[in-house]
Amino acid sequence: MRLRILAFLVTIMSLFSALEALTRIVDINGTGQYSSIQAAINVSSPGDTVLVYPGRYIENVIIQTSSISLISQEALTNNLGYIDSTIIDGNQQSTSLRVTQNTQYVLVRGFSITNGKSTGGGGGLGLSTNSSSTIINCKIFGNKAKNGGGVIGLSCSVNLSGVEIYDNYAQSGGGLYINAYNPPTQFTFDMVNRCSIYNNKAGYAQDLFVHYYNSDLSVYLDLFSISIGSTYYAVFNNRPNQNFHLFLNVLQAHHQETNSDMYVSPDGSDANDGLSPGTALKTIHTAVYRIASDSLNQKSVYILPGTYSRTINQQSFPIAMKSWVKIKGSGIDNTQIIGEPDPAFTNQQLMVFASYYQNNISLEDMSITTVNSTNSCALYGYREDHVNLKNLRMYDLSPNDCAVIHITYAENCLWDGLILENFTTQRMGYLACQGQFTGVIKNSVFRNALSTYISPDVWAYPLIWISAGAYLRIENTVFSNITMLDDDSQAIAFGSESVPNYTPHYEVSNCLFVNITCNERAVLLQGNNYPVIDITNCTFAGQSGYGHSLMVNGSVTVSNCIFYNDRPREIAINPMDTSGELTTITIDYSLIKDGYNGIFQAPGNTINYLPTNINTNPLFAGGDLTNPLYYSLADNSPCINTGTLDTLGLNLPPYDLAGNWRVWNGRIDMGSYEYGSEPWVDIDDPVMPSIPAITLTNYPNPFNPTTIIKYSLDEPGAVSLEIYNIKGQLVKTLIQGNADKGVHSVVWDGIDQVGNPCSSGVYFYKLRTNSRTLVRKMLMLK
Repeated sequence: MRLRILAFLVTIMSLFSALEALTRIVDINGTGQYSSIQAAINVSSPGDTVLVYPGRYIENVIIQTSSISLISQEALTNNLGYIDSTIIDGNQQSTSLRVTQNTQYVLVRGFSITNGKSTGGGGGLGLSTNSSSTIINCKIFGNKAKNGGGVIGLSCSVNLSGVEIYDNYAQSGGGLYINAYNPPTQFTFDMVNRCSIYNNKAGYAQDLFVHYYNSDLSVYLDLFSISIGSTYYAVFNNRPNQNFHLFLNVLQAHHQETNSDMYVSPDGSDANDGLSPGTALKTIHTAVYRIASDSLNQKSVYILPGTYSRTINQQSFPIAMKSWVKIKGSGIDNTQIIGEPDPAFTNQQLMVFASYYQNNISLEDMSITTVNSTNSCALYGYREDHVNLKNLRMYDLSPNDCAVIHITYAENCLWDGLILENFTTQRMGYLACQGQFTGVIKNSVFRNALSTYISPDVWAYPLIWISAGAYLRIENTVFSNITMLDDDSQAIAFGSESVPNYTPHYEVSNCLFVNITCNERAVLLQGNNYPVIDITNCTFAGQSGYGHSLMVNGSVTVSNCIFYNDRPREIAINPMDTSGELTTITIDYSLIKDGYNGIFQAPGNTINYLPTNINTNPLFAGGDLTNPLYYSLADNSPCINTGTLDTLGLNLPPYDLAGNWRVWNGRIDMGSYEYGSEPWVDIDDPVMPSIPAITLTNYPNPFNPTTIIKYSLDEPGAVSLEIYNIKGQLVKTLIQGNADKGVHSVVWDGIDQVGNPCSSGVYFYKLRTNSRTLVRKMLMLK
């Protein structure tokens, strides 16, 4: 080791042999020539060495002269103790140490670099574009930044030897962030005097993030967070059409992940093991960090009832998600996540949950909102497979630069039971799925959103924007009270602008698009390569603006739908000027305001308007305009029993938008509601969460053997509460009678109807009232 160090010093000194090099002594105690590091650097010339004596130097050092050596006494003595005693402290003001753009041949050796902060990149050490540096035997810890909490390298050349990067925090790349956007970039890790990168924290890429590196990268480490690299800890993000790789060579792991479920409680402690509710952890990030990814047996982080925020119980955001890990709350009404920015980054974008290159992730059963942020996002994801979201309420966020849910390149997703509501944005929408999203969105509500963006030159982002891939299905979902102020805008856009190598298939079934205000089309459903689009049993009503209610292209079928809006036209064909693809649209068993004249036909396209359609007032039930049931059918509606006779090919769910039987009295109705139908009885009934005044939850869940079932009613009346097993068999009736308006609770002790104890497993509890049926799932563990 000493021979290598001496050889390196000889090499460095030889570069400056033609110069009159000086050694400038820095001592905070006043025995040297300078008392601050920056003062010595400011007067240094190429070839000079700045030798720093022990002490805590509270300053933000900037090196902008090439061929400078900044060393502690460790470089002269090989005494590693000088690293701990010679400290550059950024005092949370800026980057602790920065090498500026185009500065070459800088040596930094033998320091502790800490307490730095950057709203951009590199809280501890920042290495700028076209610089070259050698960093030896330094400890970089306790720093914060948006990118690269410990170190950031931007299109530069760096040799790292014996550097420890740990306990840093960032939005991405908690330890080290390498951005090679302008090649060549060269990072070299010493194979003998190895570096260590471990126990850093980030929204994604806990320890190492490598962006657009222009070759394979080998990283030789003594200590890494875990022994085998994963995309939770290290991400290598290629340019499009590149396939370079990151090779981690690790000698030892900092910690062993726990292959077991974990629990988090507002009253927990991160000193606990987290393996039971009684020994719960305090922070969600710690639970995800500790839990193992197990593709054979997915594990869960159970978030117990309570409120979780930075000020209440020291949560840190973003909370990084991990492959094959489910983050599961105790219900929308019981688990509340309040995203709150770190005081160091109050003006930065706030992400509550984040996922980058993670597969088979799940987020369930909680409410998510933010405070003290004007630019917030509930979930940010990139290049995922199987992103599963269930029973989530996201509300009162400010999605300006990033949507409330912002997913790019996600496939095979299942989103069930989402409520996104109460947003005002100045730029971005509140749902953005870009990069050929595929999957199913069902039983959800998107409501009460306003885009205040106005521009005379460019169009506004849609409030709901899904750039779909090969397949997209949306069913039993409400889109209501959505307003765009820009004069060149569309509120909702589904489909892909790029040309795929397949024929896309998009399905919209049992959906409600109402009270949408914008000056272009309200809903755009389109794609290239002649997509197949099926729109079935949907209601488009109460919309206003200058454009159309719906614009489509491809091979389009509209069946059993209602279009009744205050717009010039109900349906328009996208002319597809770029590709020249023509559209064939077939409309049957639907109510179209103004009939055939309510459809805009671009030249050359085909409209098959069948005689089964009607043109009249649909006669909605009315009532409270904000209640989706306003658009159910009145007793004398002409849409009752006038849908298609053959429903087998419509791929409909068995229930309508209200959770009632989809087909009733032997004939289906037009629109998203079935008139006079009774509640659809099934233990898996995914009842719409559109009227949150009636709620149903239980705690604890999982339980052994007792749990408390809590429900609330918005009006007095008849109520029943029943327990079913996974086979759909009735286990026990807990309540059968009348109940007052308000919150009620009942204890189930795990005993069946005849007094026998029930076995471990999944059970369903069903609440029925005069107006609704709710079903929830619970797990008994013995």
